Amino acid sequence: MNDPMATTEIPYKKLQTFRLRLGIREGELKELEPLKEFFAGHKDRFAHYFYDYFMAIPEGRLIIEHEHRSGYLLEAWANWFEALFSSGLDENFLGYLWKVGMKHVEIKLDKRFSNMGFSVVRQFCQEFVLSELPPDIAVNVLRLVDKLIDFCLLVETDAYVESTTRCDIEIIKGIADRIRNPVTIIGGNINRLMRHADNNDPAYPVYEFISAQSIKCERLVRDIKTYMEVFEREPHLEKIHLGSLLEEVMGFLFGQGKYVRPRMEIDIEPAASYILADALDLKALFGHLLENSLEALAGGDPYIRVLSKIEGAPPHSLIVEIFNTGVPLEVEDREQLFSPFYSTKPGGSGFGLSIARQAVRNNLGRLRLEPVEGEGTRAVVTLPVFE
Repeated sequence: MNDPMATTEIPYKKLQTFRLRLGIREGELKELEPLKEFFAGHKDRFAHYFYDYFMAIPEGRLIIEHEHRSGYLLEAWANWFEALFSSGLDENFLGYLWKVGMKHVEIKLDKRFSNMGFSVVRQFCQEFVLSELPPDIAVNVLRLVDKLIDFCLLVETDAYVESTTRCDIEIIKGIADRIRNPVTIIGGNINRLMRHADNNDPAYPVYEFISAQSIKCERLVRDIKTYMEVFEREPHLEKIHLGSLLEEVMGFLFGQGKYVRPRMEIDIEPAASYILADALDLKALFGHLLENSLEALAGGDPYIRVLSKIEGAPPHSLIVEIFNTGVPLEVEDREQLFSPFYSTKPGGSGFGLSIARQAVRNNLGRLRLEPVEGEGTRAVVTLPVFE
């Protein structure tokens, strides 16, 4: 399995967006240029200040003493401090900040220590800036220093979260890949045995049971991979015709031969025909909701109704409701239905609704399930309308 830290590209564009959102303008960075030497002159003092602060904390002392390269941490902290005020937040410095965040995951540094470190930087700057610069200049300089430290904290935190998440995703996907091949082989061999076995053979029910469990495992592995892909993927927004997408999804479901098309009604308001969203996410969302509806159908006249409408004052929302005549929900805690591995169906993987909710969240939407007493169950999808 590849090392996600080694393969993750540094998202320079996103990091520059962070800078702009924090209001750090180029003009402000230039205001600090005359003070480069002033800050650089305090880099060694800062390094020792930082060192002494964390050496006084038992957990911090353990981390520092674990570093066997003599003087390495002092030198690294001094260079970081100097670069903070002299780099102009160029790509080299952004890349360095990002890699620091990823390194903290690699060495399992508690995120609270990292956050504390930025507070120490802020405290040190306040002390020497206020004591060595005229008050009118010091106030403005500290305002910019606060923005820079906030930016560093945001970049480092983003890298930390990204790296932690990517590690988890890679591990889960790796496990799914390793399980898939043995499960497929087991299923294939059991099916071959069943084809050559007599139905009256005492072993036949055992074959059927193993085959059913193999199919369940194959579905579980497939759904785990789908969930992780939906979770990991950045949405690509495009204008989508809702009716065409629903027809494509239903064509796929009925094309498998697993389901018989029930009586269906599709009512899409003209104003709710198009949505700006990620097509792959919507296919996953409506695919799992429609599949759940088909599996839940009961009674002599099974029926599914899909309708869409625009709701609310600006900013509007697009509502898609999928109703089925299955047995109404009986789970007291409906949120439990969205938990991975939780399923009310004997052969269910427990990932269908988890995938659906993650897909809708990718597009800033919501999903809820409602029992309709004496009639069935309704899934309600709410998506934002971008004017």
